[in-house]
Amino acid sequence: MKGRSVGKPRAVRPRVGTDFFGHGEAIRASLVKRLPRRPVQALDAGTGFGRNALFLARHLAAGSHVWSVDPSEESLLRGIEAVQAAGLLPTVSLGPGSAEKLPFADGYFHLAMAVMLFHHLVAVPPALCEMARVTRRGGKLLFVDWAPTAHLLPFAIEHRPDDFFTPHAIAEMLQDLGLAPKVEHHPMWYIIEARRL
Repeated sequence: MKGRSVGKPRAVRPRVGTDFFGHGEAIRASLVKRLPRRPVQALDAGTGFGRNALFLARHLAAGSHVWSVDPSEESLLRGIEAVQAAGLLPTVSLGPGSAEKLPFADGYFHLAMAVMLFHHLVAVPPALCEMARVTRRGGKLLFVDWAPTAHLLPFAIEHRPDDFFTPHAIAEMLQDLGLAPKVEHHPMWYIIEARRL
């Protein structure tokens, strides 16, 4: 029997395509504890192949409805396929739209959420303004995004630290809109919760 050489263990980097590069379980645990416990109308800004819409449909109270928008036709088609395969079409509506110009009336949603969206946007303030606009008074906004340290992750497209917004920058933008954000920091990502007063 051949012996194995024992040395220093190699650091294993998460592969592209894994669940948020291995951070998915922690991200979802942070989101679940912040979700409303009663039936709500919820917005998922940035369909992302339906992953977040499915998460909301499975974790919100019975009687809730999720609306998910994305400007990409391919994302919407893949999202619809995922929602259909999960048997959740009655609870989830997907359609065209961008976070910067949402096709909904003022105060329509109890909950507005965006997961890993900010680093895809050229300008974040218009998206935050729109998401606040469509959230009713007393409603909640939830945001999760990569921290600048995430440029070390194996994205399909290489990123630099300045491709990402710091949680401090997002929190300041929300304060400028009259919201009081609460930030939870993690080494590679962050979550921000804000209530519309």
